[in-house]
Amino acid sequence: MKNELRTNLIQKRKLICSQKKDEGIIKNLLTIEEFEQTKHILTYYPLKYEPDIRFCLGLPKKTWYLPRVNGEILDICKYNKNELKKGSFNITEPTTENIDDYNIIDMVIAPAIAVDKSGYRLGYGKGYYDRLFNHLKKDCIKVFVTYEELLVDTIYPQSYDIQCDYIVTEKKIYKI
Repeated sequence: MKNELRTNLIQKRKLICSQKKDEGIIKNLLTIEEFEQTKHILTYYPLKYEPDIRFCLGLPKKTWYLPRVNGEILDICKYNKNELKKGSFNITEPTTENIDDYNIIDMVIAPAIAVDKSGYRLGYGKGYYDRLFNHLKKDCIKVFVTYEELLVDTIYPQSYDIQCDYIVTEKKIYKI
């Protein structure tokens, strides 16, 4: 059921992604109440058709991090625009070293194919982010970004799925 949902929503996302919608997502991200206080933010480098929020990587007063696939887990690496390369699954990844202390991460901004109204994320099905969330401090703010049309009633969450604190679309911020 989840795989069929994933396939259908990936196709739908291809038809609706746009720069204007991405700009709306960025605008809304920047207005999350805790954003101003966060210092260390893990985000993502977008794949084709994912919301492109790379603008955020240039924002001052923040230290930005990107994930890097390492077997079955994600390493967290400091972002440096001059130290990126194509890695696993053709994702642009940092070549910088993995950080030692994951507890410094204040916020994670994760992409989602879709998010359900309870704040559960539908990803590509490999479980990388769900495993990563278990290694972050309990009060780390989890933000899932998607397009408004990809908010669904349920993604049929499993016991290992992690709920977010915020869903951000181009139209609205949903606090869970």
